Amino acid sequence: MRIDPRKIIRTLKKHGQKVRETARELGLSPGTVLNWKKRAEGLFTLRYLDRYSTCPNRIRGHILSFAQQEAIKLLRAHRSYGAQKIKYILKIPSHHNTIHRFLKNKGFITEGTTYRRPHYQPTTHMHTKNALVPGKLQMDVKFVTPELSGLSHTCYLYAIMDIFTRMKQGVIFPLLDQSYAIEAMRILLPQFPFRADFIQTDNGLEFQARFHAYVESLPMQHHHIHKSSPNENAVIERSFRTDEEEFFFWRMQKPQNLLDLNMQYQTYIFEYNNERPHLSLHMMTPMEKYQSVQ
Repeated sequence: MRIDPRKIIRTLKKHGQKVRETARELGLSPGTVLNWKKRAEGLFTLRYLDRYSTCPNRIRGHILSFAQQEAIKLLRAHRSYGAQKIKYILKIPSHHNTIHRFLKNKGFITEGTTYRRPHYQPTTHMHTKNALVPGKLQMDVKFVTPELSGLSHTCYLYAIMDIFTRMKQGVIFPLLDQSYAIEAMRILLPQFPFRADFIQTDNGLEFQARFHAYVESLPMQHHHIHKSSPNENAVIERSFRTDEEEFFFWRMQKPQNLLDLNMQYQTYIFEYNNERPHLSLHMMTPMEKYQSVQ
């Protein structure tokens, strides 16, 4: 319950203008006591020490007419247009934010995250907690800039990683498109010692219709993660950081060309799968993790 300003000033006088003692006794903040002290300084009597009303002087009515409201609801329901398009089509003079607020009040707009996923997918997002057998893969592409590779142009590391075993295969190509993504699948999938039935990618242009049709022809399931959400492919994204720290920044010698870079990377990835202990696997190698479930 709010305290009467007159009581605040009387208590302040009782304590000899000591703000903190007054605030402590009344359970207020010192700033509130200071505010009312300043308000009372120009008054001869506390009779006029009142709070100002915060109610608006005029209650704004509905700006949109009933006909406009019905037209907005009809257009939104049939076309799913946003406020700016509705304003343009219906020639409504009000600001588009007014239309947006109306749509929100009527339940046509739901607040939530900005995550976006392709309309319908008959697949389930796979991660470390539900991928309990080998064969559930994540695929992504890392941009290998001249600062990383030492070459004169940017190239692209196409990599596939098994979520359960952390086994990884990769190849570096000069271009980024669906043809190279399909070629990477043809090269890398046979290198895994198990048969995969699921692959998860982001929504990049290299993983669109042609790539999707190729994956389904294998046959495998193809799943897109949410747009702008690389953390959903966390396993392979984290492995790219390991590639930087252990291969590109340390192990790699300046390559003569793209073929030389690929040869060095294949040597590194063999050690990654067969010799290097992984903290996420409790110091097992990916191959040992795979063999433990056979």
